[in-house]
Amino acid sequence: MEVTTKGIALKATDYKENDKLVLLYTLEYGKITVHAKGIRKGNAKLKFAADQFCFGQYELSRIEDRFTLKTCDQLESFYSLREDVTTYYAACTVAECLGNYTEEGQSEPNVFVDALRALSALTDGVEPLLVSLRYILCFLKLQGFELQFDSCVSCEKTPEKRFLDLQRGGIVCDRCRTPDSLTVSARTVAVCKMVQNMPYDKLKNLNFTSEALREALQLCYRYVSHGFSPFKSLGELLRL
Repeated sequence: MEVTTKGIALKATDYKENDKLVLLYTLEYGKITVHAKGIRKGNAKLKFAADQFCFGQYELSRIEDRFTLKTCDQLESFYSLREDVTTYYAACTVAECLGNYTEEGQSEPNVFVDALRALSALTDGVEPLLVSLRYILCFLKLQGFELQFDSCVSCEKTPEKRFLDLQRGGIVCDRCRTPDSLTVSARTVAVCKMVQNMPYDKLKNLNFTSEALREALQLCYRYVSHGFSPFKSLGELLRL
């Protein structure tokens, strides 16, 4: 059976002598692995289809849950994302969220569209740390793991001092915190609340310091790495 879907190439690994396995996040089928035959040959016409961040209309052959690349119409290469190291790792945080923290074969159109908007914002020159923060906060919300900043996730009261409880997955007050809870500054809370639901095209109007953005991203890094798996790309971004 032949299928056509819009997809973003997240990563590709060598397979056999001349092939690659391409991890795509698609609009209709969610995360899928596609067998791209002969794509490593010098004269392969579809090499671009395996390039990281390639956004295209992919035509695939499908047998049950196995997909094979037939052809691809590239809609956007996002090549400029590779030209600056900070922008690159910001884009990699998007790819890693899609690749590591979504279910195989589960279509989530809102997740797909938001990822595409984040990559477009990075291409347009929006501050990479700011785009990363906006994307991660929205991704967590769409996946049902939204960080709660207004009230304690335990007693539901509005806290004067806020702490991140990694086990319970949210902000807790001084009374409900545990020895492992992390202190969250008022500045970090304010930054996250302002960015969380803001459209990408409005982010350019914000003017946060790099330190404030890094503090907020560090909170996200600790939360995601504890609840899921180590967030490698975000860790690299924070080390720059």
